[in-house]
Amino acid sequence: MSKMNPAQKEALVKELYEKYPYPSREVTNPQEIIYFAEWVAKTFGEDKSFWKGKSVLELGCGTGELASALALCGAKVIAIDFSSSSIKHAKRLAKEIGTAKNIAFFEKNILNLSENEFSAANKFETEKKFDVVIALGSLHHTIDALSGFKIACKFAKPEGLVVIGLYNKYARLKHRIKRAFIKAIAGNNIEKRIKTGETLFGNGEKNGKAWAADKYGQVHESYHSVGKVLHWFKEEGIEFISSKPKFEHAVIDEIKWLLEERGAFFVMTGKKK
Repeated sequence: MSKMNPAQKEALVKELYEKYPYPSREVTNPQEIIYFAEWVAKTFGEDKSFWKGKSVLELGCGTGELASALALCGAKVIAIDFSSSSIKHAKRLAKEIGTAKNIAFFEKNILNLSENEFSAANKFETEKKFDVVIALGSLHHTIDALSGFKIACKFAKPEGLVVIGLYNKYARLKHRIKRAFIKAIAGNNIEKRIKTGETLFGNGEKNGKAWAADKYGQVHESYHSVGKVLHWFKEEGIEFISSKPKFEHAVIDEIKWLLEERGAFFVMTGKKK
């Protein structure tokens, strides 16, 4: 089996999310969706009131649940995703929830954003920088997570927050083994990967096809350690604030996350100096 080059990986990631916009959660009312904004705020010790009046850039918004939640809490949100299907779903959700006036959606690739991308006139007449830049579950599906992180930092204001969520190098081990089995059987065929994964490991019961597609059909994801992210923060002048799950001794605690079946996805927040 030939090894994919970065362009091929990126094309297959896009193909997956065009067909299966993620996470496509079933939310029916504003109170239900606010949970997502509350969850993110809690990762750095705040509550939903934190978002009021904040300018937020979300890199990789998927189907827009968080973007609408942030808008409901009083934020002005710029949300991007490179999947046209995801953006279409996100816009529809925002219209249904009543948050469309406070969100500007753009179909863009994180790695292709220019420094002045959002300085031109738009519905918010936004400035170049944001109070909070969020990339939850998106950077590890780009072909260069570090470059994506650096771009996120460029868009944060001085004293602004950068919030990133990644797959952990250690705690994701069990799923990495599953992915190896799936690849051995199905290669890079997305539909075959999904079917193989569901057959071998289950379909997540009520989590739906989008969940199974993201879990098993995904052909590219990268893995990162707490230590690596702390190094990224230091190199980009980002002061570490908090993590979810919390840690005291990076590698030891990350192995505990694996054994306790938690922390395969971890969130780290820092403040731009």
